[in-house]
This record gives sequence, C-alpha cells and structure tokens, in this order.
Amino acid sequence: MRIELGLNAIADAEYDSAYHHKLRGRIWRGLKDSEQYDTVHETSHGVGFAFSNVFPWGHIEEGDRRYVRIASPRREVLDDLIAHFGRNRAFDIGQMRFEIADVSGHAPDVGEPGSTGLMDTGTGVFCAMGRERAQEYDIDTSKMDSGDAETKIFWRQKHGMGPLQDTIRRSLQQTHEQYGDTYYDGPAEVDAPLFESFEPIKDKVTYSIPFQPATEVNRTVILSKWQLGYRVRDETHRYHLNLALDAGIGQRREHGFGFLNLREQTPPRATNS
Repeated sequence: MRIELGLNAIADAEYDSAYHHKLRGRIWRGLKDSEQYDTVHETSHGVGFAFSNVFPWGHIEEGDRRYVRIASPRREVLDDLIAHFGRNRAFDIGQMRFEIADVSGHAPDVGEPGSTGLMDTGTGVFCAMGRERAQEYDIDTSKMDSGDAETKIFWRQKHGMGPLQDTIRRSLQQTHEQYGDTYYDGPAEVDAPLFESFEPIKDKVTYSIPFQPATEVNRTVILSKWQLGYRVRDETHRYHLNLALDAGIGQRREHGFGFLNLREQTPPRATNS
C-alpha cells in the first residue's frame, strides 16, 4: 500500500536534488511518537517504507502543487503517518517548504496470474557491493585492496545484470522475512526471476547524485533507473511483485531509493472454452 501527499508550496525554492536525508527525516517525524519505531530508527532493519522524490521535478514557486508518495508493506506504518499528517500539515524539506493539502491512499496490484505489466523506478536503484560480494562476481577489487577506493563498489553496466538482480532479490527477501506474509516462499527461495525485462530509462544507464545519509555526511553515489516488465506466473510471484511495489527495490530504500510505480497492467487474455 501507499499514500500520496498533495503539497502546496508556501515559498519559492530551488529544487534540492540532495533531498533524501531531509525528506526521510520529515517522514520519521511522523513516527517518532511511537516507541515501536524508536527502537529500530538507527538500525539496519528499519521500519519498512520507501518514498518517492518530490514531483514534478523543477524550480518551485509559491502556490505550486507537488506530490510525494510513501509506500510500506506494513499497514500500521501508513495509518500512523496518515494520522500524523492530519494533525501536522507543515511539510518542510530543507528550503523546500510545503503545506499538506490532502492525503490519499492507494493499493496498486500487479494483477492475477497471467497478467502482464510495466513498472518503473521513480527513484534510482542503489546497489553497492563490499569486497566479498564483488569477488563473487569476479569484479576487480584491486583499488579497494590498495586503499585507493571506498569500501563499496557501486554497480555499473560493465558488471553485468547478475549483481544488480541478486541485490534486488536479497533485499526483497529481507523485507519478506521481516514484514511479509510467511504463507509464501520468499523472492530468494524461488528459481524464477522477479522481472522478465530490465530496460534502462537513462541513456547512460548509471548516473551519480549527491547523497547525505546523515547530518554532515556527504557522499556521491551511483544509481540506475529502470523500466521493468513482468508476467505474473502464480500467486507467489504476484505476492513478490506487490511486495516490491510496497517496499521498493535495491538497497537504502528507507533513504528514498528504488521506489516503484506501476505504469501498466493488463489482465490475462480470456481463453475460449
């Protein structure tokens, strides 16, 4: 499930492309009154949510309407956020200042088995590999070994699709184990792929942006954006795809990476009896 916030700008502002930390902080403000969230705030487990950028992109003028989407596999997280945003209408993201005009709920569904469709990544997919993981894919780690590079290697097209797809599968498996439906096998427990096709949205496939994972910590990260095609094989696969819509894909999803939108959904063709 997801909620969409309709935002009215209350001041002119330049669009801040390094919005991730500030927007995440504003969402966390909506959860701070509950102790159940405090215990996992700074852990690798997280609460289990993903969020879009502020859209449409571009210079903001007072009175403009913008939107933000927040998704989660946990209904209670969204319910708590809806209650908070109903009481607290100010929605500031650094110098981008808004007032919440409306909140709406949505439950996108990829469709029953046999359905086909397309998703796209509204925000870039984060995929970074440590030395051990990189070596599994025969990726050169010599710069890491010599200390001339950071301790993570960001995925690039030259590494092939295997590392990226495996990262997506593992991260979604983690969400399944933490917050998913245990009736189903997890995404990493089936042999078939999650998506049938990966088509890059950007010509150069990867791109870099500034990222502030914490106050006064500034980094540059490499991301990729994709249009993802699927055909629903069975109810387990349907569950996996809908879980991806609720949780996002890749790493650092609670920092706003890997947010998915459902763009097309076609039901299965009727068969002649």
